[in-house]
Amino acid sequence: MQFVVGAGPASSGPARPGQDRLIRLHAVLIMAKMSSTRMIQARSAVEIASAAREGAQALRAGQLVGFATETVYGIAAVASDATAMERLRELKSRPSRPFSVHLGRPQDVERYVASIPADATRLIRKAWPGPVTVILPAGGRLADSALQEAGLYDVLCSEDLIGLRCPHEPLAEAMLSAVREPVVAPSANPAGAPSPRSADDVRQAMNGQIDLLIDSGPCRYGKDSTIVSFASGQWAILREGVLNERSIRKLLHRTYLFVCTGNTCRSPMAAGLAAKLLAEKLGCTVPQLADRGVRTLSAGVFATSGSRATPEAVQAARRLGVDISPHRSRKLTKELIQSSDVVFCMTRVHLAEAVRLAGSASADIRMLCDDDLSDPIGRGVNVYEQTARRIEHCLRLGLVEQGL
Repeated sequence: MQFVVGAGPASSGPARPGQDRLIRLHAVLIMAKMSSTRMIQARSAVEIASAAREGAQALRAGQLVGFATETVYGIAAVASDATAMERLRELKSRPSRPFSVHLGRPQDVERYVASIPADATRLIRKAWPGPVTVILPAGGRLADSALQEAGLYDVLCSEDLIGLRCPHEPLAEAMLSAVREPVVAPSANPAGAPSPRSADDVRQAMNGQIDLLIDSGPCRYGKDSTIVSFASGQWAILREGVLNERSIRKLLHRTYLFVCTGNTCRSPMAAGLAAKLLAEKLGCTVPQLADRGVRTLSAGVFATSGSRATPEAVQAARRLGVDISPHRSRKLTKELIQSSDVVFCMTRVHLAEAVRLAGSASADIRMLCDDDLSDPIGRGVNVYEQTARRIEHCLRLGLVEQGL
């Protein structure tokens, strides 16, 4: 063990400072190793709900709980429980370095960091819940005054940085959301061993050393989360996991999504014109926008995949200096909405459908113009050009001038 407990109760002489606490911890660890870890299974929705409640209750009681995320199995402990944290540090051979805080909901990040860098906010909104751990500057204190006053800054932060993770797995989300106290959770393996992909992996490595193990089946990915640091004002990948650098870079792009009905006229014209205006604003060419971290997309609420823009839309856009001939249609999805920073809709019908699809996902969904932008299909190239000019006008007002 890492902790020196002296000669024990039979020893003579005065006790050293902190010796009593270490002796109690030693006794807790010995008792834990004398019994097997309790295991429960959680496969059906009913079992998951019950196991999440039981896991949350165990955490609040100061126990160590093995559980699955979408990446690997972890060991959860309540950060405010000193004994639980000492046990966890002993298991992971990590005497001082903090563990990442695991959140049940993305919005819980606001309890820990008051001022989140813009790139980090973008990544959190697009990637959480999901297999990404972010390292953020804490700003000298925890945002929630109750956590700060409880002395948890030094427990959760190192060099004013805090690691945060919001897993995308039903059991984990439900259990973590049911515990108000901060929960930390490193992978459920001894230091230096491979991260466990199944409950059986955890049982073989940790039986008798943790109190409860919830078996919710094999992990979806079986690969560690990607760690992205925002420590120095620039983002950097500290560990490539489920998501590689290309995927992270794509998520960090500022993405504008334009939505109409069939994705063959209004929305592709809007995406093309937006790219032109943004390139002008940034002083680059349209192909260089990706290097500047900007992209424009379009989709349709009733679109079929792979259709070309209408000839009239191509012609109208060309008159305004934009080539949308390479465009191919796509259907609007929740994933597209979640990956976008701003979703511009042509009509209130499109707006309502985008909001419905987004569900609980955080998204900035708005109208492109104040009023509905009528569908020009079947009405001739002059109407298409009028529509394109109105789109350009609305883009200048809502996209360029407002600095979105």
